Amino acid sequence: MKEKQVWLAFLLLSVAWGTSYMFIKIAVQTVQPVTLVALRLLIACLGLFAVLLLRRIRLPREWRIWRHLLVIGVVNVAIPFILIVWAESGASGLDSGVASIVNSTVPLFSIVIAGFLWRMERVTAAALLGLLVGFSGVVLLLSRGLGSGGAGWLPYLAVLGAAFCYAVGSAYARRYLQGIPAVALALGQLAVAALVALVAALFLESWSAQAFPLPTVLALVWLGLVGSCLAYILYFFVLQRWGATRTTLVTYLVPAVGLTAGILFLNEPVDWRVLAGGALILSGVGAVNIRPS
Repeated sequence: MKEKQVWLAFLLLSVAWGTSYMFIKIAVQTVQPVTLVALRLLIACLGLFAVLLLRRIRLPREWRIWRHLLVIGVVNVAIPFILIVWAESGASGLDSGVASIVNSTVPLFSIVIAGFLWRMERVTAAALLGLLVGFSGVVLLLSRGLGSGGAGWLPYLAVLGAAFCYAVGSAYARRYLQGIPAVALALGQLAVAALVALVAALFLESWSAQAFPLPTVLALVWLGLVGSCLAYILYFFVLQRWGATRTTLVTYLVPAVGLTAGILFLNEPVDWRVLAGGALILSGVGAVNIRPS
């Protein structure tokens, strides 16, 4: 029964993260990017704080830990969230399904950072091959921005920048934030990110230029409570029972869910470069995750 519960949590996590790109696309139609991120994070913090109280978990009190949480909150949450939302915004923004595929390059950047730069993992021949295959898929997707009516390179590069930030944040957390309860770790970094995004929104964006119709409000609630709060809880639940390597299988389901949701609910078009580029990226991720016996 426990294994079935983990599988259920794993599938729910894939849905929570995969559909987030679609709900971002919905909300960003009437809410500006940084404000969207700030509201999403504030809602997520409220949810995680309630869980913290129910489980009687204390937040860290040492400045040393909060210093690292500050770095993680900015690098692993605030910056990538803003980059992804910006990439999906505007008339020339990326389709939500394409954004989910491009963001699945996180493990490719992880092997570069953890393997080559910080020497935290062994880099195998399969990992090198995976990097080449995966980034060839990225180049293929980038070529879509060159045609007439294409989104241009900047939105693709923004999502790649978000993926790079996620990889840096993950490696940083593994090095400096071991042994902290998962909910406390999640709330700490989300609270820091929420503060950063809120201040940035107040200075950079106008509240009066935004609107909050019911679809936008529902999208924000989903992004905060499901795409962030619940997703973090599910992620750490699966991670603690399956370990890091097996949990990375979620990388394959998230873009599949994101692409499917975009097609079914937003009528997003799909061409051969999306399918071929996505297949190359996921094949590269698979090769990177092969561990020598």
